[in-house]
Amino acid sequence: MKYSGYHLVIDLFGCNFDQLENTEYIIEMLKKLAEILDTTIITKAFHKFHPQGFSGALIISESHITIHTWPENAYTGIDIFTCSKCFDSGKVVAYLKENLIFEKMEIKEILRGQID
Repeated sequence: MKYSGYHLVIDLFGCNFDQLENTEYIIEMLKKLAEILDTTIITKAFHKFHPQGFSGALIISESHITIHTWPENAYTGIDIFTCSKCFDSGKVVAYLKENLIFEKMEIKEILRGQID
């Protein structure tokens, strides 16, 4: 079967408050994820919420990478969606484990848009 896209949904629980509030670090982490996945960044959008929280989106030629943080809940949600290109989710998981402090990770891998 063929699919239009591959969607990796990552929920991180028990995240470090100070790390999630470091927006420069989170932005660089998103850019590094795009590099690890060998994708091309077209544009980006970031927003810092007050008193805390952050949302970031990279529009990539292959689709998007997003992050939303809730430091007050020690939670982070990350989505990576690519069209017509599967990627090694293990590389993403390894990178997050090395670069973010969290207690628990839940992952959902979704094949989107079956075309045959």
